[in-house]
Amino acid sequence: MILSVEMKSSYTYKKFVYWLDEFVFEKLKTRIITDGYSLTETKKAVCSPLSKRIQLAYVLPQTWGRFELCKRQLSWYQNSVYLDKILLVSSFALDAYDLRYEVMIGQSDFKPKLLPTFEDKVALIERSSYKDVRPEEWNNIALQDNKEKERWLNVMGFRGVKFEELFVSHCANHANFLDPVFFSLEDDEPVPYSICKTSHACSACMEWYNIIGGSFKKKLVVPCPGAVMFAGLITNRYYEVILYDSKARSERFDPNPVNRNK
Repeated sequence: MILSVEMKSSYTYKKFVYWLDEFVFEKLKTRIITDGYSLTETKKAVCSPLSKRIQLAYVLPQTWGRFELCKRQLSWYQNSVYLDKILLVSSFALDAYDLRYEVMIGQSDFKPKLLPTFEDKVALIERSSYKDVRPEEWNNIALQDNKEKERWLNVMGFRGVKFEELFVSHCANHANFLDPVFFSLEDDEPVPYSICKTSHACSACMEWYNIIGGSFKKKLVVPCPGAVMFAGLITNRYYEVILYDSKARSERFDPNPVNRNK
């Protein structure tokens, strides 16, 4: 569904995302610290490096499975081409260190004219483009303890809502970034966007860090409740995620991670 909406950017907020091999990261870490920059290790919420208060932060591979509140949601990382790489998020481009960022994130004035109905969301997640690549752990909410679900709802501020209802929106939102039905056009290219408000979004970091939807030149992403809570991002605000070089881009999500070693 193509929605022609004028998009104006306001770069009062900027973040640059890098995915690095351990050897490259260790060399870079030494140089950054020597140059006097503050470098923070993220030990729980992987979205916290997106905070404006944090200048430079990194996430080690083992951290993605450490934070119980988001452990199931972050299983997308385990199926991505970034598995075993170190995530580095900076408030400024690291060109001086001969690094090319993966994506640049900034605020946007984008506002969609239409959001999908519940039936539209169900249709999105019934497509093979989503079902064939979703991680088993992500989809297995039936195995998740009911008390854990209630804890998640309470921490995120939900009252009188069933987790299963929210999960449809969570899935549909990711599905729209894998194979967009709701998107705008810019330079004749699709720009997929979040199809729900912050209250019904989940694991938005998958789009910000290019784990989901990495083949698109631009994405427009609304923060999930966790990103508002842990990174201080603005509720219902769209943030644009711009790929460094659209001509050189390729699909960033691999539903069969074992194939990467062939």
